[in-house]
Amino acid sequence: MKRVGIVGAGGISRTHADRWSRMPDIELAGFYDIVEDAARGAVQRSGGKVFSSLNELFDAVDYVDVCTPGTAHVGPVVAALEAGLPTVCEKPLANSVADCERIVDAAERTGTPLFVAMVVRFFPQFAKAKQVLDSGAIGAPGVIRTVRSGSYPDGGSGWRKGLAITSYYADFAQSGGVLLDLCIHDIDYQRWCLGEIERVFARGMMFAGKEPKDHALLTVRFASGAVGHIEGSWSYPRGRSSTRIEIAGTKGVIEWDSRARQPVEVAIAQEDGSLASSGSSPTAPRHDPYYAELAHFVSCAEAEEPFLVTPYDGLMAVKISRAAIKSLETGKAVTIS
Repeated sequence: MKRVGIVGAGGISRTHADRWSRMPDIELAGFYDIVEDAARGAVQRSGGKVFSSLNELFDAVDYVDVCTPGTAHVGPVVAALEAGLPTVCEKPLANSVADCERIVDAAERTGTPLFVAMVVRFFPQFAKAKQVLDSGAIGAPGVIRTVRSGSYPDGGSGWRKGLAITSYYADFAQSGGVLLDLCIHDIDYQRWCLGEIERVFARGMMFAGKEPKDHALLTVRFASGAVGHIEGSWSYPRGRSSTRIEIAGTKGVIEWDSRARQPVEVAIAQEDGSLASSGSSPTAPRHDPYYAELAHFVSCAEAEEPFLVTPYDGLMAVKISRAAIKSLETGKAVTIS
């Protein structure tokens, strides 16, 4: 039996706590939060105990799960790594490139396993699309497009109302708005699929004075010459959300749209110029990507195997997101150094 301690008692910690509590051979030891009442509320919902300090939590657990806002990741993550505790860090790895580099340095220096929770890689439809792409079925990829849209995360769920985290999202200087909080998922996913990104150009509402609504469109150029398009939004009416993925290659297309509620569709070009389409159900309908990513962390930590998402992946996702924000500010494409 392994014991997990969660640092932070906001929204994502609730999601993670629910999954930890259902995982075999895992005990949720409790929570630490700088706001003790928040930790107490988390314990009332999910069990465990309220820890009065990070060190008290570290002494009681085998694994650490950092679920604080991105501006407060670097301290507890570095401390957990230096304590030798395999650690989960919710995305983004940190809100600044400098803090990400501190975390990556600590992971390399200590050799302690660090998993960055980029959950989109574990969504069955996105994982299936990556599997089909890697199989070579659609040939060499030339274009990838992803869409992730919904309403501003202001407390549409009753449990979130009144939490300080809602003002965190509205303060774009802290949250990074749609680009750092939402589009970072697709930046990471597209880089996972097509490789390193060399340049990014962005347009959006971040500096339009429309807070807390936000909307962004990105075009990225990969080292391979392929092109990526990313759309992210916090401007849709509450209850309206959608995700979409399209990957076009030299031999065919992979496509999925959450609004259609259909399996991943793969269309392969035939010799006569026609397209042969087939649907592919990626996994069981009740597959849970949040459970899957945490189970992956446990499995890899136990087997001493590399994680699907590395600290460097987390750093690059933030670096590209920050470059996109700079592009918004300057109106120019930004090269990723």
